[in-house]
Amino acid sequence: MVQDSAGGYIVKSTEPAGQADVKGIRIGDRVQTVDSGNVSDFKNVRKYGSIEGAHSVKVLHPNQVEQTIYFQEKWIGDHSNWELLIQFYIPGLSLIIFTAFSMLLYSKRGHDKAALLLIVFFMSIGLSYYGSSASYRSDPVGLSIIYIVLPCIPLLFMSFMNIYLQKYYVRFVNAKVLAALYAMSAILTLVSLLYFWTDLFSIEVYNYMKMVHSAIILLGNLLCVFNLFYRFFEHRKSKLNSLFKITLMAHLVAFTPFTIMNLLPLMTGYKQFIPAAFTALFLFVLPIVYLYLLTSNQLFDIDFILTRFKYYTSLSFVPSLLISIFVLALMVEQQSNHFWTKTIQLFAIIYISITLFLYIKELIDHRFRPRMFKAMYSYQDSLDRFSRKIARIMKKTDLQIALRQEINELLPVNQIEFIQVDQIEGVTGTEGQTEEEKRTIAFLLQISDILQVGEMVDLPSGLGLVIGKQRSSIHVVWIGPKTNHTRFNSDELRWLKTMANYASIVFENLYLVEGLIDDLKSEVQREHTTSPWILRLLFTLSENERRKLAADLHDSALQDQLLWYRKLESVMIDHPMSDKLNHELEDIKEGLLDVIHQIRETCNELRPPLLKEMGVVEAIESIIEHAQMRDNFAVDFRAKPFAGEQLNEEQITVIYRIVQELLRNASKHARANLVKLELDQRKGYLYLNYSDDGIGMDVHSMEASFEHMGLSGIKERVASLEGSITFRSEKGKGLEVTIVMPETMTSERQ
Repeated sequence: MVQDSAGGYIVKSTEPAGQADVKGIRIGDRVQTVDSGNVSDFKNVRKYGSIEGAHSVKVLHPNQVEQTIYFQEKWIGDHSNWELLIQFYIPGLSLIIFTAFSMLLYSKRGHDKAALLLIVFFMSIGLSYYGSSASYRSDPVGLSIIYIVLPCIPLLFMSFMNIYLQKYYVRFVNAKVLAALYAMSAILTLVSLLYFWTDLFSIEVYNYMKMVHSAIILLGNLLCVFNLFYRFFEHRKSKLNSLFKITLMAHLVAFTPFTIMNLLPLMTGYKQFIPAAFTALFLFVLPIVYLYLLTSNQLFDIDFILTRFKYYTSLSFVPSLLISIFVLALMVEQQSNHFWTKTIQLFAIIYISITLFLYIKELIDHRFRPRMFKAMYSYQDSLDRFSRKIARIMKKTDLQIALRQEINELLPVNQIEFIQVDQIEGVTGTEGQTEEEKRTIAFLLQISDILQVGEMVDLPSGLGLVIGKQRSSIHVVWIGPKTNHTRFNSDELRWLKTMANYASIVFENLYLVEGLIDDLKSEVQREHTTSPWILRLLFTLSENERRKLAADLHDSALQDQLLWYRKLESVMIDHPMSDKLNHELEDIKEGLLDVIHQIRETCNELRPPLLKEMGVVEAIESIIEHAQMRDNFAVDFRAKPFAGEQLNEEQITVIYRIVQELLRNASKHARANLVKLELDQRKGYLYLNYSDDGIGMDVHSMEASFEHMGLSGIKERVASLEGSITFRSEKGKGLEVTIVMPETMTSERQ
């Protein structure tokens, strides 16, 4: 209450859903007596300017009607469920929930200083919420909580942000500014405690306290919002963009409803639009968001949420406005002084309810819609099935068969045709037999210039899916009308559009493969010999297959052999057996070891480990080491100063395979006792020289023996690197092979 110029007391504000509000006391009423005595004699009037705690009040309404109102004592008596809900149940439940959030956070991050500050922040909000109803009743405990804890909430938030952002090397607010606000809050706390629990000060001090209290809260919140906006714009193009966008939106969602619906009306002398108990529920956004930020290593997609928010709020506005107007039109005869307040209340409740409903609907759709509308989701199953099929398709005819099967399975149509429209020749690959087919083909010829791959077009009869374009030819799937004489619905159209996109991708890949094959054929026919780049391609594919085979052998056969070897070894140790049986099992054990060794050797030959890391010299030394362990000839390898790091993995692999094949030839055919290898690098060329003292061969008839000796593979590998190879040999005088290869191939220089 406030005193007017005549010394009377005028009602300035009432507690929403409180006893005064429920029993008819309105803003502007004049209080004449309290408990049948002078208003100024009532203790709470003198101390707080409030009639809380009074048993009866006599008021004079603006229409000069007097009314005596009687109040229940404390929480004893007949209080409405609405009053209990707003003043007792919701604040109490909120305190429990904030306490639960705090306990959960402590259990997860109790060692973190930022988490501890966040717990204090949560508990401060819960205590302020719970103590607000007691402060309305001028209870010293409730007032103490509000004046001590409430101003600290924005300060605690800023302290938390300072510590939390340290790991990103960002300071949220200046430490001196924050310390000054804490000092102001401490002074306010001391003065307020003295006022509430003693009679040292007059009510004028209380009025100043309220002003300072509101100023600290407002200043703290404005500073929070300002810094959130500032940091967001400062880091909007950095990796911290999402972090500051999330914190800014959380703060705005949490405090904006209370500011608009409660704080601003009170500051301007109007009645609160909605009880603070409801707008304060938005504060639960804070523990949810900051608990997630502190305990998770990932940010949620705030841009996705904001996009949904803008979409749903725009959808909700018009129906909310229409419903509000309709309801208010029914209540037009009951207009009162608070008509606009009730109008805004009604619109806000409907608007928020519809927006939340749309959010909830999206979650319900995601969870329950597939179960309730299984026909709709069979389209998704079809897309999954079709995508698996097209992964194995190698011909256009197979693609057409797969498309026809899927469309026939889901849609009630009898006619599916594949039409090829030539934009230059003006003809199609299908001759029309019926009038319907002729009209469809004529229509496609007319619009052939505007057809785009992947699009869906309406035809005179049915639909057309453009699945491919090859030079001047356009390939269209013609789907006739539905046999049930209904139109294609939106789900069917979306499904067909997606099928067209999938098919167009496969068609394009098939066209590219066909084109590549034609180019390879023409290249071979033109040059009469295989081009180096074709050979490199083939050898690359071969090495990839070797790598896969080596991995399969290592991960399956080798591991199985090792498992059975260990089981056999365990059985021989754990169980007594005769000497004969033990000897036989030892033989089996040795045989298993030999098989394991052979598989390992095979894996190493198929794909030598760390070939690129070893370099070409070390790779050749590795082959020689393995060859001398199993063969009876000696190898003399000499590598002159060599910059091996300049070679790529493809070159190292080719040289490795060439040496591997030469040593294998020496072992199987040459009957050599000594093999000499020389590797050199001079003026941009690689020189590899091989010689042995074996039985030799007739060089002139060597072409016929290539397939048997593996030398044809060596020749092709050298050709793949644009090199040259020379064979020199006579019977009984061994074999000499000289290989010259450029360090940089022609295709790499271009």
